[in-house]
Amino acid sequence: MASCSPFNVNFTGSAQDLFVKIAALIHQNGGVISGGPAGGSFSVGTPLGTVAGTFSVNGQTCTVTITQRPFFLPCSTIQSFVQSHIPTVVQSNILDF
Repeated sequence: MASCSPFNVNFTGSAQDLFVKIAALIHQNGGVISGGPAGGSFSVGTPLGTVAGTFSVNGQTCTVTITQRPFFLPCSTIQSFVQSHIPTVVQSNILDF
């Protein structure tokens, strides 16, 4: 399995709200997440295979490192997906998922 270089995503709201809502999204898609608002790890399946990684939060920035990904799923696609979802997760209602 391949990995990706770390990337940063800025978000609004609290790190606790971010973690709760991201954890719910990951669980709803059959994945697992461990850790807490300051950082941890995650794993979620895709039609192409598992995507796994770590995250850490410092202020309003979340640093994501993909440690495992299917060969045919480019890092740029994963990064784009994460960057498009993290900033908006905190602004949505948990019932919107």
